[in-house]
Amino acid sequence: MKKKIGLLLILLSFNLLGVEKIDLNEALDRAYENNYDYQNAKIDMESTDLQVREGYKSAGPKIEYNGGYSIAPDDNKFRMRNGASTNQRINHQLGITQPIYNGGIIYSGINIAKKSQTLMSYSLAKSKSDLKLGVINAYLNVLGQQQSVEVYRKSLKEVKGAADLAERKYQLNVVSKSDYLPLKTKYISTQADLVEAENQLEIYKIELKNIIGIPVNEEIILVNLEFRKYDLGLVDLNGDIKYALSNNKESQISKLTTEITEEKEKITRADLLPKINANLMYNSEDEHTRNSMDKWYWTAGVTVNWTLFDFGKNWDTYSRSKNETRKAVNQERKTLDNLEVKIRTNYISLVKLNGVLETRQAEVEASEENYELQKKKYNGGIISITDYLLYESQLNNSQLALIRTKLNYYLAYDKYLEELK
Repeated sequence: MKKKIGLLLILLSFNLLGVEKIDLNEALDRAYENNYDYQNAKIDMESTDLQVREGYKSAGPKIEYNGGYSIAPDDNKFRMRNGASTNQRINHQLGITQPIYNGGIIYSGINIAKKSQTLMSYSLAKSKSDLKLGVINAYLNVLGQQQSVEVYRKSLKEVKGAADLAERKYQLNVVSKSDYLPLKTKYISTQADLVEAENQLEIYKIELKNIIGIPVNEEIILVNLEFRKYDLGLVDLNGDIKYALSNNKESQISKLTTEITEEKEKITRADLLPKINANLMYNSEDEHTRNSMDKWYWTAGVTVNWTLFDFGKNWDTYSRSKNETRKAVNQERKTLDNLEVKIRTNYISLVKLNGVLETRQAEVEASEENYELQKKKYNGGIISITDYLLYESQLNNSQLALIRTKLNYYLAYDKYLEELK
């Protein structure tokens, strides 16, 4: 009953102090909702949707209005359509223009918009994946530093106990000052290490809050992750690489970028061809404002625009766009090559960390057992203070190394999986 009451009081104090407890999934959800870079990527996605609509609308007719007022001297009057002459004229023109042929500019523009829309969906997915790995890394940094702080606190407690014992022995002239001072120095340095670790923990917390969109002054408690080792024997590396080269976000982005560049090349080629538009115009003119829209007449026709000679400027532009297409093809191949290297490197790193993790766990077990043994020997006066400090440092270093290896192992597995998507 007392335990339940104590737990209830702790939870109540968290609520009163505004301390929030979140797990990794909640941190990811917060980041997807609040992270500025990811929100900008979603806005870019909306813009490509509008670009597709613009592409289709460019193929439809345009309705335009032109109007004006002109005045001339009496000796140079305007000739009106009805044969009259006047020194002032007001005219209106309402026209409809429908593209008939423009060398494929509209069709390529629509294709570019649609491919850009698909490309942006992959870019958005990549942005989300990068954000996910960033949150996981920041989350792991906080958890790992919390564990490191606990290691230093435990070490400080152990060293303080040994230092107090050495001080009493020194006062009883059992040990010399030269034997006692190393423990006092170790205690001071461990205090400094603890302060540095606590400061680094606060920095990691600020970085996590910033990436997931939590105010810096808001206190949070992170839920520990369940650590487990993965069966790497189930990983089909070659199969994963084959799948990623065809379906990975980066491979799709590079492929679509090449296709968009090819469509842009077609647009520059269209500048070498004629442009044909159909026109239907309604016109009205008069010398008086009040009568300027009383009489309308229509005209219809076809206009042809074709640049026949420009010293080869448009041809040079087309040739330059062909070079851009060649570069895009090379970049696509480079992306695929780099992707394969990245996946293989991540896998090798994961296998290495799998082995290192076993080594680190064995080192910690051996260091803990050895430290307890040497501690008894030191308390019994069998070994020196220097030897005791050596084993205490070995224990701390092995525990800190295990913490970092676990975090790296967790992150490496997520990186490997994200590269396949």
